[in-house]
Amino acid sequence: MSEAQEPEYRIINDAQEIAAIAQQAQTPLEKIYFQRTGPVSMKWRHYLSIYDRYLSLYRDKTVRLLEIGIAGGGSFPMWREYFGVQAILFGIDVDPDSCKNVEALELDCHARTGSQADPHFLQSVVAEMGGLDIVIDDGSHIAEHQLASFKILFPLLSNGGVYVCEDLHTAYWDGWQGGYKRPGTFIEVIKDIIDSIHTWYYPIENELREMELHRHISGIHLHDSMVVIEKNDVAAPVMLIK
Repeated sequence: MSEAQEPEYRIINDAQEIAAIAQQAQTPLEKIYFQRTGPVSMKWRHYLSIYDRYLSLYRDKTVRLLEIGIAGGGSFPMWREYFGVQAILFGIDVDPDSCKNVEALELDCHARTGSQADPHFLQSVVAEMGGLDIVIDDGSHIAEHQLASFKILFPLLSNGGVYVCEDLHTAYWDGWQGGYKRPGTFIEVIKDIIDSIHTWYYPIENELREMELHRHISGIHLHDSMVVIEKNDVAAPVMLIK
């Protein structure tokens, strides 16, 4: 973005304006977000309805959720109310104080200190959780970190699970190893994933080849600044002629 170009997005912290937006809430997650109290939670408004669309099937079940990036811990009261008491909720962050914030909520939510790019750390957290059904990457937004987390965690995700990466707009910003069509950003990784799931029809060669994603991704849904990847066992396509 040039210095002369003004951003078209807005960041709102005015209580009256937020209260007016809250009156338009429709989905359960939107209503929970606006009614929640406690630590601050920063979410783009359109994320809330997107999350409800893909995560509503996991409500009131023993779902295992891992959120990368905790900040003040503000999202955990929302997730606890949304998913219910049976949900196993964990978060990770490089900042020990952020992890303390989550534990201090006393909502039976847990946090561990470590890097989202450390395979041994991530594997140990998933083992402690007893498995993994939902990943939300709201961590550093650094390109190499996002790719590292995906490579480590997607294979550990349960069949029927979802992998979410937030704030993909940072893939266009220099400060996050970004840039328009810059190799290695998660936007470009998503394009590789799209190629990979079509390996049935053409021998795709890219960095993700060994993950055999065409056998494990049943859907990939791209929204403004967010991607939702569905994991399921995928059989070879069958063309029907009847």
